[in-house]
Amino acid sequence: MVEENEEVIADLTADTPFKKAFANEDEKEPIITMLNVFLARKLTHQIVDVHIKNPYIAGQTSENRDSVFDIYCKDKEGNQFLVEVQVGKQVHFIKRVFYYVCMAIANSGKKGDWDFNFPPVYSLSFMNFDLDFKNSDLIQYISLSNDVYPEIRYNYMGMVFVRLSRFTKTLEECVTLQDKLLFSLCYAHKLRGKPEQFGEGVFDKIFDIARISRFTVSERAAYEADMINKRDQYAIRMTAISEGREEGIAMGKAEGRAEGRMEGRMEGRMEGRMEGRMEGREDVFALLEQGVSLAEAKKQLMPP
Repeated sequence: MVEENEEVIADLTADTPFKKAFANEDEKEPIITMLNVFLARKLTHQIVDVHIKNPYIAGQTSENRDSVFDIYCKDKEGNQFLVEVQVGKQVHFIKRVFYYVCMAIANSGKKGDWDFNFPPVYSLSFMNFDLDFKNSDLIQYISLSNDVYPEIRYNYMGMVFVRLSRFTKTLEECVTLQDKLLFSLCYAHKLRGKPEQFGEGVFDKIFDIARISRFTVSERAAYEADMINKRDQYAIRMTAISEGREEGIAMGKAEGRAEGRMEGRMEGRMEGRMEGRMEGREDVFALLEQGVSLAEAKKQLMPP
């Protein structure tokens, strides 16, 4: 259940508080700050204003699937921004985001004569799980580039993936605006109000909006459902890990037993052949007649 304390902050990676804090047409500073900070390498200019649109984008035909984002907005130049937090792990998450970017591009098309000069589309995805990007960076930047000349890039689309699971800085280590935003997303729900170190005005707004005491009845119910879903996703992930471990241990034991039986059979055959050869030698017979055991005879006759 949601706590009643006036200072309790909602988990900003949950759907309801994330949208409440960053998809607020009446309070745009949080989303503008977030876009400028995490898309800085992609943008040709700072964003000063955005229009938050319906996050629903219809498919082009009855056979195409629709898409829904946490936040879908445009700036005054027409650049489109798709922002979301993804809690449950998806193996093909990068392809999924690329598919949604393509849908946004397709919806930029104009009827009649059109030269395909669509405005850039950017996606910003906060992931509460990890994927293998073949490097250890917390933030991954993906765009179109020339294979032969990778320094040549095409500003048609850009995707940014933030691996929240890799953010490990403490409150005292958060110096940059980016660090503070990441800390807020990861740990705001464990705090009681805004940290003193977060002096930027945007955090006053984020923490105030995310206070559970400010939620409406319907928002509180939606947040409860978000947290149940998040706990279910965690339980599913832990169960899969546990079952994978147990299956691996069982397979290892089975393989070990099989290998042990095979080695035992091989050793038995080798030892049997050796004893047969030893027993068939005349010098062995001589020693055995003298009362020497077969084992001792082998020691005496076998080369060191």
